[in-house]
Amino acid sequence: MDQKFSLDLELFSAWCGPLFLVTFVICFGLFGHNLPAPPSPELDPTAIGRRVFGNLGDLRLGWIAGLVCMGFYLPWTGQISAHMARIEGSARTMTYTQLIGGTLTVFVVSFALLCWSIATFRPDRDPALVQMLTDFGWLSLETQWVLTTVQMWAMAVIGLADRSETPVWPRWVCWLSIWCGLSFAPASLTQYFKAGPFAWNGLFSYYIPYPAWLIWCGAISYYMIKDVRRRTFAVGGSVARGDIDDLQARATPR
Repeated sequence: MDQKFSLDLELFSAWCGPLFLVTFVICFGLFGHNLPAPPSPELDPTAIGRRVFGNLGDLRLGWIAGLVCMGFYLPWTGQISAHMARIEGSARTMTYTQLIGGTLTVFVVSFALLCWSIATFRPDRDPALVQMLTDFGWLSLETQWVLTTVQMWAMAVIGLADRSETPVWPRWVCWLSIWCGLSFAPASLTQYFKAGPFAWNGLFSYYIPYPAWLIWCGAISYYMIKDVRRRTFAVGGSVARGDIDDLQARATPR
């Protein structure tokens, strides 16, 4: 493959991180009516049904568009692995771990979106079933946090091990990744609490881990984009130097 085209693909994949970030906030947060707060686990079936059936247009668009936009997370995850592979060398255990963690993250989030989308499919559905689908989506999303944490920690370990002159990620970004991954841990307690800071709409299960995930996504994307542009510039300079040398060689009398 042409090196310039390969770098263009890398740049696009790195930009998929910010694209995912923006579209996720719009689909999940705004159209999904999860901003400024998601539905409380304490809502009874009638209240859940009223929330869903009263916002069918927004919710259907948010969940379907969200399912499509989760596709941005895949090439972005692949690009993280590409950077990690260059650092890790032949032993690519953490590279593959990150790739699997990111791929499963897409599955988990997509499954939750699908549950909520199904809840909007039949406006005449029993509100008790809508409540069950709502619970199914939120609990599956919250309690499988370890998959994304493994993705973050694998990336951080290799980032911290990078001893090159121009590391892809600064050390503070790697430590941020570790902290962001750890911030998900309280989400396991959503299985036990329907109110308070550990419920799925609480401080430790929603207002800390979700912003942390998106901040992490933005931070490492910035440095991946910067790294690809640096390498693209280096390739461009190398090609230009080669063209000049070739022209000089042709102009030199034999």
